[in-house]
Amino acid sequence: MNEETSTDTVSAEAVRRSLDGCLRAPAFRRSQKLAAFLSYIVEEELAGRGEAIKAYSIATQALGRADSFDASNDPSVRVEAGRLRRVLDEVYAEEGRRWPVRILVPVGAYRPSFEPQAEEDPRPPETLRPASAPAPVPVSAATVTPSLGSMGAKALALFETRGQAVLALLLAVIALLLAVEIALQIYVLAHD
Repeated sequence: MNEETSTDTVSAEAVRRSLDGCLRAPAFRRSQKLAAFLSYIVEEELAGRGEAIKAYSIATQALGRADSFDASNDPSVRVEAGRLRRVLDEVYAEEGRRWPVRILVPVGAYRPSFEPQAEEDPRPPETLRPASAPAPVPVSAATVTPSLGSMGAKALALFETRGQAVLALLLAVIALLLAVEIALQIYVLAHD
């Protein structure tokens, strides 16, 4: 193991808890390729075989590619590694903040590194406020008028990705146009 992933810095158990959390995140549940990629590189690193993590081994061992895979002619592993880095950033920006270890895949490499994350303070936010800070003013839901932006955010929260929300919106517009078309046809038939 390299010095960043030394068991002196982080425990294998903590890394596996974070890996398990990542694999349960919606982004990894949607992409078996990314889940297999991440699992493979993390387990290889933890097993002390990090030096052997190369594009060829990832392609053949994790992504199910044939033994004839040629990394110099096929950029698929590099493309998946870029996707993996973006998804890891997304996951750690949300639910991953609570996990003990952050799993990183440095740009230009496939070998993961592990970074301990600071534990969140378990005290409620009120006990963290300085004594001179004013107490928060309670606001009831009835006194708050939702803005259009917050309504859009709530609607987007119904979907796992922005693409799903856009697709749902397009389908709703098509359904509305079809309803208008049918109403117009009925009107025309009724007045002939």
